[in-house]
Amino acid sequence: MLDFLLEQALFWGVFLLVLGGLVFFHELGHFLASIWCGVPVKEFGIGFPPRLIGTALDKNGNRRWFGIKSPPDVDSNSMILSLNWIPLGGFVRPAGEDDPLVLNGLSAAPKRVRFAVLAAGPAANLIVSLIILIFIFTTGFPEPTNRIRIDVVVDPSTAKSAGLLPGDVVLTANGESVNVENGKLSKIIRANLGQPVSLSVDRNKEILNISVLPRTEWPEGQGPTGIVLGAETRTATYSLPQAMLSSVQVIGFQMRETLMLPVRVVAGQLKASEVRFVSPVGVKTISDEVVRRSLKNQTATDVLQFAAILSVALALTNLLPLPALDGGRILFVLIEAVRGKRLAPEREGFVHLMGLFALLTLMVVMVINDLVNPVVMR
Repeated sequence: MLDFLLEQALFWGVFLLVLGGLVFFHELGHFLASIWCGVPVKEFGIGFPPRLIGTALDKNGNRRWFGIKSPPDVDSNSMILSLNWIPLGGFVRPAGEDDPLVLNGLSAAPKRVRFAVLAAGPAANLIVSLIILIFIFTTGFPEPTNRIRIDVVVDPSTAKSAGLLPGDVVLTANGESVNVENGKLSKIIRANLGQPVSLSVDRNKEILNISVLPRTEWPEGQGPTGIVLGAETRTATYSLPQAMLSSVQVIGFQMRETLMLPVRVVAGQLKASEVRFVSPVGVKTISDEVVRRSLKNQTATDVLQFAAILSVALALTNLLPLPALDGGRILFVLIEAVRGKRLAPEREGFVHLMGLFALLTLMVVMVINDLVNPVVMR
């Protein structure tokens, strides 16, 4: 029971740290851009409301601490720094976000300022992803080789009886060279059911010859010998310039593949059923599996890779030209640039409000789907 509780605590801790941290850096991007561009910020919060504790200056310049409600003597021009109950990232509340009548507010700022502040959140996520990937590439990461490694040996099985162990690297089968690319190992085993197959394996740099007898019948999901195969990995490190280039390539590849998904569905290269959007519930399921893999491999690389991929996904999602998202607000700025004048603020505000309701409804549907049909990691 204690082990289960500790495991769940680890799962939740990693999930909140990764997702909450990425949302926090997203909002930090908006915050820093607002300050840089001279847009006052009314509140910068860590976590989501309700507020746990906040602080700001009062009208006499003294620091005040308070709870959910701000005291009436708090200076309206003082930025509130708050810590909130829901530990998932944070938020920024710039002055005049939707009201162009607020002097020096975001909505009253020039188009280039509004564009910069809105784009800074997704940009921050891309920068975070870049930093994480550079760290992975420069400190060492598992790189698959062409050699076949035995990952699992089922007990009982003929492989277990023969003395094969997890971590053994299979070099030859019946005298033929085998590797991941040629796929000969499985073919040779299945071609010799009921007959011994001679394997040459590398066990910690010691070459052993082991004879294993493929079964003619076996339990479902095990295979003739009871082994699960994978690719051997080696620890690789890149120089800083190479790591930077590879990181940019990885991010570019992920962005391209994500943006091409609708095209591939329309072209029939992918079935619509094979494309799935996940809610935080689905992200939590994926996060748990990543943590299990990291514990198995005794490395944090899997969690860091997951954080980098999720950060790019968060950036792309926020750049979608949908109302209430950063991309939707940027779209209105671009429309204004083309038209030469902006849409009525009340109309834009109404569109974003309706968009927010639609997104919340979609999120509820996605959460229900992730609960009813949990994400299955392959």
